[in-house]
Amino acid sequence: MNDLFSAFGIEEEELQGLEKKPAAKKEKKKKENKTTAKYKLPIQFCGGHLRRVFTDVNETAWSEEKLKSEIRRTFRELAGIYFKIHVLDVKEGSENIGTYVKPEILYSAFTQDEKLEFPLEVVAGEKTLWADTKISLDEIRRLWIQEHPEYEGCKFQYDEKQKLLIPFMDQSAPRGKAYTLPVTVGYLDIQETYQAEDFETAEVTMEALREKYSEKYPEFSKCGFAYQEGLNLLFPVPEKEDAKGNSNISLPVELKAGGFSILVQPEDFHGQNSATLDEIREVLEATYPEYSKERTEMLYDKQHFVVPILKSSRKGLQIFSNDPEWRHEIKKDKNREKWRVETTPFGIFRRNISAGGAVRFEMTAPKIPWELIAETERVFKRNPVNEYAVQIFFDRKTRGYELYEPEQQTTPGTVVFRRNMKMEREKVLVMDIHSHGRFNAFFSGVDNSDEKGIRLYMVIGNLDQREHTYALRAGMAGFFGTLSLPQIFVQEGTA
Repeated sequence: MNDLFSAFGIEEEELQGLEKKPAAKKEKKKKENKTTAKYKLPIQFCGGHLRRVFTDVNETAWSEEKLKSEIRRTFRELAGIYFKIHVLDVKEGSENIGTYVKPEILYSAFTQDEKLEFPLEVVAGEKTLWADTKISLDEIRRLWIQEHPEYEGCKFQYDEKQKLLIPFMDQSAPRGKAYTLPVTVGYLDIQETYQAEDFETAEVTMEALREKYSEKYPEFSKCGFAYQEGLNLLFPVPEKEDAKGNSNISLPVELKAGGFSILVQPEDFHGQNSATLDEIREVLEATYPEYSKERTEMLYDKQHFVVPILKSSRKGLQIFSNDPEWRHEIKKDKNREKWRVETTPFGIFRRNISAGGAVRFEMTAPKIPWELIAETERVFKRNPVNEYAVQIFFDRKTRGYELYEPEQQTTPGTVVFRRNMKMEREKVLVMDIHSHGRFNAFFSGVDNSDEKGIRLYMVIGNLDQREHTYALRAGMAGFFGTLSLPQIFVQEGTA
């Protein structure tokens, strides 16, 4: 027997080692059974120009594997393309339909002319185009567009096995653009032309057209469009389920953020008539650097405005509601120097942009009672080793202040806390305060990079000693100005 193992290069020592080890019990893992995903029959497949009701007299439901197999067998242009299946929520569909589904087709643009094999066929549902002799992809595109002009600018997926070219479109129409009626939405045999009487207006937005079109074709309820200006036609292009929604936005567009509004115009983009959400965010960041890419989520509203949402951070950035007491201004003084002025419900922040000076702050609300510092120190002393954070809010109705302890994680060198958005909407966040434990009070490099909101900031240190140390400053979009405690706080009985 050992000779047999030697023939396979297994040494005696290895064999003995194997014999000594008892066979480990293999834990049976339950494999995910794809057949458990059931789609109730009849199934209405909604794939734009590819539409079919699937029925089966022997079954009441199909697995995803079965459904995909039938789709590939029915529509040859999908036989060689990867796609996902998503269930549609159709509220007013046919009573006879058990499930409505749509495909998410992951097209891949083909560009290599030399790899095309002839004869080949261009296929989109019932529409076909034969190419018997070798011609370029551009020539094939020209011939296809000649028959179907709505495909202007299309790309092709190539199915090498079937020698098929499948045309598809990418989104190009910016959100928020108004279209003059009549306008056509759709392509091939699923086109709808809408008149002024359909909307009781002469112009209509893409969002309104999408809502109208998706009443008949529900798979396009979340689509974007390619716009063919010569035809005044919008070609619907389904959005991917995991898409970030960073498609182009028509300009001008109002950006509502931080208690102020900014009108973003074509001049901000060298005359371009549209921009992506991230490009619009960059315009905002130029004035308010707290709206960095890492910290900001941009949301587009179909009423054609954009709302930037600040995510939580190490020191907790603030989201302000639009409020007349918040005002952003760029002013020139008598020497024609530019000043940035931020008016808030509790004070005014100023900075000389031209001279690049420090931030100046003038308190317009009542000063903060010294008792809140004493209360803050009592909170910090509960764990004098770790950093800890609290916030001071101003109540405009009572004209008073209150201390708030956010939910947080602390270490001797860091503090990460969760913002209370409900409280920030109802009251005004005036100050962030964090401790330095047994170390002196100072603003670290992390503080400088993180504290970019427009408010006051404070550090309290040397909590293990009788005399604590304090650092206080006004912050405005990453620039700061040092303040003394008497400028902001007042002890009882003093002015």
